[in-house]
Amino acid sequence: MLDFYRSLIRRHGGQSVLSVSYNDRSTQYTRFDTLVKYTVPNKTEKITLLDLGCGLGDLYDYLQTNGYQNVNYTGLDIVPEMLSAAQQNYPAAKFKNGNFVTAELENYDIILASGSLNIIFDRPDNQMQRIQNVIEKMYASSRLACAFNLLDQDAMYLYEQDPRFYYADKRYFLQLCRSFCPQALLVDGYLINDFSLILKH
Repeated sequence: MLDFYRSLIRRHGGQSVLSVSYNDRSTQYTRFDTLVKYTVPNKTEKITLLDLGCGLGDLYDYLQTNGYQNVNYTGLDIVPEMLSAAQQNYPAAKFKNGNFVTAELENYDIILASGSLNIIFDRPDNQMQRIQNVIEKMYASSRLACAFNLLDQDAMYLYEQDPRFYYADKRYFLQLCRSFCPQALLVDGYLINDFSLILKH
């Protein structure tokens, strides 16, 4: 995974959405919009938010552009080159380097992961367990809500298959999330190849 993102940022630079494996800004912001509108209570209440796998920090720009100045944003990423570019892009934001599952982190009101669970971490056969570990820690470390998106297995037939990407069964992950968060909500239909799960406390 590290090599994958390092190759992208070398090829596309520190400001292109292609460096974080998005096709364009529009689909990136559609995913952001879905996660934020279901988790951030309003644009006035002060909250802390962790952007898990923040990449170039574009969620910070989305929040600022759309009037969420109340959000105390922190971006976390495992790729140092991404964080260097993110800090240059958004000097006012706070960024940290680390592995979310193993790092000792404070709790946040909201934790979001947009696109950061789509690349296979190391081996396809343990990707589902890796994602489950992340989701459980997201929920345990958030006070108000956490949310994430994944590529939809039901849309695999529409695309040329890339073995680096993980396509998830939304029914399985909804059932998993409801095993510890009974009110977990599945949101789909905003993009043909994507779904989100919203877990509120």
